[in-house]
Amino acid sequence: MNIRYMLTAIATALLSTPSNAQHPIVLEILDRWNNAAPPPEEAEIKTQIHSKAVEIYGSSDSCKKSNIAIDHLESAAADRFSTNALVRGAIRNAWFVTAEIPGCDSVPVRFMIIQNNDKSFKTIRVNRGISNAWDSLIGDTLPTALLAAVAAVHRTGHKCEGFEQSTLGIMRIASEDANLGKSVSGVRYTGKWAEIWPIQVCGKTVEVYIEFTADGDGGAYSNTKGAQHRILP
Repeated sequence: MNIRYMLTAIATALLSTPSNAQHPIVLEILDRWNNAAPPPEEAEIKTQIHSKAVEIYGSSDSCKKSNIAIDHLESAAADRFSTNALVRGAIRNAWFVTAEIPGCDSVPVRFMIIQNNDKSFKTIRVNRGISNAWDSLIGDTLPTALLAAVAAVHRTGHKCEGFEQSTLGIMRIASEDANLGKSVSGVRYTGKWAEIWPIQVCGKTVEVYIEFTADGDGGAYSNTKGAQHRILP
């Protein structure tokens, strides 16, 4: 399938996609990408994660000697960042990997491992903790979540404008509706769920409550529920 046809197929599929399901053409293209570039061997995955972990957490003996355990591995081809790169032919594929890294971090950590066309790898950390949100969705939602955290601090009478000092903490899932669809190449196409994102800002930690509704096109609508945000003591 050439790039022009692929772009036309994806555009047509997305325009005709019902709100509750992904189009078969999209699934076909995702399968083609995934079959053409399957995930690397486990040893290579652990090497990539270990290298990124030492870069992020420091080269302490405990982190350098960490025995990495892979909890979950799946394609990330449907994540918008990956899809855009795949359509352009800029990468071979990408995968989400959730791993335990004792000695580096006390909670599960999710990474995205990207394979370039020359078969080299680039690895990024997506999030700490457990989340159904994929990388591009986290990037889209985080500015709104940060504003919600700042507003929550302001409501206590504490002046807060320190956006550049903000930190996203350990994410967790608050609830999942019965209609939540399975992840397909890293994306939820159907259903609803809610998450709690702890954001450290202005000397406070605000647990921002966010409801997500998959939009059927590889994205999701988000709603930050102000009344359910909580500032930790």
